[in-house]
Amino acid sequence: MNASPRAPWRLFLVLAALATATLTAGAQDAVVMKTGLTREGKITGVSGANLRLQVQGGGSTGIPLAEIREIRMDAPPEFDAAASRLASNDAAGAVAALQTINDTYAGLPAPWAQRAAALLGDAKLAAGDQEGAAAAYEKLIQTYPEATALANLGRARLAVESGRFDQAAPLLEPLLVASDQTAFPAPSDAAALCQAHLLTGRVQEAAGDHQAALASYLKASALFPFDKNAATDAQKRADALRAEHAGLIAP
Repeated sequence: MNASPRAPWRLFLVLAALATATLTAGAQDAVVMKTGLTREGKITGVSGANLRLQVQGGGSTGIPLAEIREIRMDAPPEFDAAASRLASNDAAGAVAALQTINDTYAGLPAPWAQRAAALLGDAKLAAGDQEGAAAAYEKLIQTYPEATALANLGRARLAVESGRFDQAAPLLEPLLVASDQTAFPAPSDAAALCQAHLLTGRVQEAAGDHQAALASYLKASALFPFDKNAATDAQKRADALRAEHAGLIAP
């Protein structure tokens, strides 16, 4: 069976991203320092090792990222717009928008900023720029070392799309282990688990292990259907396997 190019990857974690990115109009951002002090204002971006905070009265100050415990900031509306472009197959538009977001906020300790970095890699892959996608995933790890699993999912996707299936399997293993430990993943992890099973199915199918591939596709479509497009693609692949191999059942 021929794999459809870049099918569900235009929306990497789009559902989880949009769920995280509910905007509260007029709300001030907050920066919680490691000392316990909270500073409020408008976060305008990151410059080098400093967060830029516009305070009441129009002044702006830089706060070292190393001194910040957490920030409270909704994703900017541009993030939602970029994610929607990626989901609607406008890869070029998504790349341009996500590049601007990353240029402004890369390094910000916020889940949506991490996802923006991952989505940039996905958008470049969807646009056919495999070299750019690889560079984006590498920068994600450099900027957010704690997001290694997220970056490795992107790397696995890149490996599968370029036919390097043997390189994809070890990158997916930690996510598969995590999926075995829960049937109700956190919203931030759910879509990644769905996509990991879909990718694993493609690796197994390429190796000729149709029974294992069917099981992985069904996990993506039925047990972890948290990414709508990935789950739909997995179901189509499961149906195609059954049509091509009469009597095939999942173990």
